[in-house]
Amino acid sequence: MIRVFVFWLFVSMAANLIAGLVGFAMAAEKIAATAQLTKADAIVVLTGGSGERLRYAGELYQQGAAQRLLVSGVNPQVSEQDLLELLGLSKADLHCCVDLDIKSRNTLENANQISVWAKSNSYYRLLVVTTTYHMPRTKFLLRSALPNAQLVFAPARNTGAAKQHTYRRTFVEYGKFLVVLFFKPLSKKQIT
Repeated sequence: MIRVFVFWLFVSMAANLIAGLVGFAMAAEKIAATAQLTKADAIVVLTGGSGERLRYAGELYQQGAAQRLLVSGVNPQVSEQDLLELLGLSKADLHCCVDLDIKSRNTLENANQISVWAKSNSYYRLLVVTTTYHMPRTKFLLRSALPNAQLVFAPARNTGAAKQHTYRRTFVEYGKFLVVLFFKPLSKKQIT
């Protein structure tokens, strides 16, 4: 009797995880599909992926979507030349209008650093650039860190080699999202 119960318990848990993964992927696509790109106070881009996030943020900046850009989660070993190539910006633009966050090492830290930066610059409307599969977790953490900000999500599409890994990345991101959702280590005191 107990074996049957345990078996059905695991089947039920597996079905719920699979249904959740499908729902997560659909939610990520819905966020991407409903993005209404308009002018913002600033653009923030979370590093990661294969550079598609930075390229897209640079394009949005050049199109005049905002006059300021924060690149959050920059590895301190990345050169200025690498940033110029990835963002597609001039040296003058990089020096005048781009801020670099080299403190953040993960999405939670990105959210905290973006919050500090936006508040210190009185930015209320932010255009947030990350990849589609990364949107739900980013959205959840940024809404916690910046509850009064107007966040507009601008998904960078996976291209080239990055596109081949979309399913694996979505699966991994779903696991990370569940961890953040159920064990969110972010308190109101940390966000100030």
